[in-house]
Amino acid sequence: MSPGTKQTKRNKRKNQKPKRTPLAAFFAQFNSFSFDENQSSNKNLDRLIKVLRCDVQDPERREVCEGFKDALIREFNEHFGNDGNNISNWQNLCRVLRIDPVPDSIEACRQCVWDTRVNLVDLVDSARTGKPARLFPTLGELTAYTLQEPEKFFPKENVYQGGKELLKEITDPHFGKRRNGSAKRKERKKKQKAARAAAGGDLTCV
Repeated sequence: MSPGTKQTKRNKRKNQKPKRTPLAAFFAQFNSFSFDENQSSNKNLDRLIKVLRCDVQDPERREVCEGFKDALIREFNEHFGNDGNNISNWQNLCRVLRIDPVPDSIEACRQCVWDTRVNLVDLVDSARTGKPARLFPTLGELTAYTLQEPEKFFPKENVYQGGKELLKEITDPHFGKRRNGSAKRKERKKKQKAARAAAGGDLTCV
């Protein structure tokens, strides 16, 4: 390979634009809107709706919200994977959630992730902004945070989620159902279900 060819390839690499994330690509569709990568996804959506001046009953508003939900889940899959049987995906989640030590089995990782109270929208945003997602000591605090304006509900059902995907396993309270012979374990599962409902509810655009 000649020096000139090598230089040309180096120049091409320098001129290549970084690949847009699903959320960045979604917001880029709107010429009148400027996506702020350092701002939370939901605040960007809230600003977009105000820029578009969409009424609550406006079909365009519903279409925008559905597109946003698709992009949000695709972004989760891009950063954290979507294979619930891949231990590397679970261990990556554990590291992002600051779980130490990181378990060496999928079951142990899954339990640690389920026991961690975090807003899933924040979790997705943390991969983009580099800011650690906030962890909550109680379900009540997570719920109150999720319901603040603009609300930070994560879509539970979406075309980009499959029955065996990682995200489905995190948000589905019935995944991995096991025999539960003790009242203590039943109570723990009840609390886990409520926590996942708070962190992974249906996104609202009102």
